[in-house]
Amino acid sequence: MTFSLAGRDPQTREIGFAVATSSVCVGGRVGALTEGCVVFSQCRTDPRLHRPGLRCWEETQDATAALEAMQQAATALHWRQLGVFPATGAGLHFTGSSCLGVAGGLIGENSLALGNFLGSEDVLPAMVNGFETAKGSLANRLVAGMLAGRAAGGERDPLQSASMAVLGEAGLKDVDLRIDDSSTPLEDLSRMLAEWLPKAAAYRVRALDPDAAPSSSSIEHG
Repeated sequence: MTFSLAGRDPQTREIGFAVATSSVCVGGRVGALTEGCVVFSQCRTDPRLHRPGLRCWEETQDATAALEAMQQAATALHWRQLGVFPATGAGLHFTGSSCLGVAGGLIGENSLALGNFLGSEDVLPAMVNGFETAKGSLANRLVAGMLAGRAAGGERDPLQSASMAVLGEAGLKDVDLRIDDSSTPLEDLSRMLAEWLPKAAAYRVRALDPDAAPSSSSIEHG
């Protein structure tokens, strides 16, 4: 009972995802990424399926092979909803026959929306359109897509958690945020993102060039 959105920015070459669900701690269970690829395992989620998908991607750079690797590793595949979204080329998705409807996936020019137990057939198109037409950073566009999906019906049960991650250059996550238990997880995620983004570049410098990096106190308190 989850809806998720993967997206990429061809200019910055960032790739990332956001997800929300009616249970707690979705960030520990749904979605993973490596350079050039996002994978999803949701519905009756098995986060162990992320590993074969990402491993296959790293070895082959082939989204079809990555999705097949996840399917082959799955038990009770009919309960699984899977997605693979590469940095170039079309995203791929699979929805098992036991996943609760409305369920499925939709591919955009630079995005992939995936969901089950959705409130309406309009949710996935709203997510893709919300992302593709939004302005700003990749992370902000992902939030815009998720909020558009919720406005179109979201999940049938009240949302309880949300998360997002964006991978930038040098294999560093520029964004990695989780709202584990909240009655307003997408609003909380949006607020946390607004607080984080002004600090993100400085923390990247601390990772790549610690000699030239500002202190954490100056980043946090000015």
